[in-house]
Amino acid sequence: MKNYFKILAISLCSILCLQCTNENISTKASEIGLELQDENNFTGKLTVNNHNVSYSVSSSSELNFMMSLEIDKNLIDVSVNYENESININGYNNVLSENQKEALLKTGQLISEYILNTKDGEISMTEYTLLSMTEYLGKSPYNYMYSKRKITSLSNTTNLKNRNEGITCIRKNTYVNAEYDDSRGNHKDKIKVGSKPRNNYGCMGRCGGDCGRWWIPSAWTKDCMDHDQCSNVNNASGGSGDRNCGDEFNEAADDYVFGVIRGCRG
Repeated sequence: MKNYFKILAISLCSILCLQCTNENISTKASEIGLELQDENNFTGKLTVNNHNVSYSVSSSSELNFMMSLEIDKNLIDVSVNYENESININGYNNVLSENQKEALLKTGQLISEYILNTKDGEISMTEYTLLSMTEYLGKSPYNYMYSKRKITSLSNTTNLKNRNEGITCIRKNTYVNAEYDDSRGNHKDKIKVGSKPRNNYGCMGRCGGDCGRWWIPSAWTKDCMDHDQCSNVNNASGGSGDRNCGDEFNEAADDYVFGVIRGCRG
């Protein structure tokens, strides 16, 4: 099975090549508060934007990973099974502020930079799990409650017609119907994949915020487009929170983590 996942031993050096001294490596490790790092573990804690963040991910078997992410004593536990493409999330009904979510995204950025600078851009499955889930959790809707839930990936579909299409790849510069519901009803908007309707909403359909935030591969899927458009429309007037885009956010969870493995690279 390890050969199957060589797809995730991704070289980032083609994006940016940096030479690092031992001093630079030590400095970068200190910046992310790194406490333990090997093929099966990645653990640390740091302060980001005045928020205390701790992260820990470990491999319980070759294809199973356990992750804990805590910010200001708000804990979110996640287990990811790559064999059956399932995710279990327990957020203990925590609700994070927008500043706390920005701190999570910044944490992911710092960890990405550390990997880029110290490992010749190669990312392990352990690190990939941490970074993809951190970005997903950091992009939740306004006032979203992280409850206990299990996400099981559905089989690929050939038609973009149902809400929650499992993991359905989409391609940049094509048009798809973004389907979502909010307090005003059900909507279907024709959107160009990769377009930018306004600031901070570039790369529509990419599983992640805007463009260029991460150096790890990102999936491009229908569920992520649905969430992007729902967020774009509703946040334009200040956002009306979880009741508008929470279900689209839930449906995109498997896309964030398993979309790259399925080949949804835009």
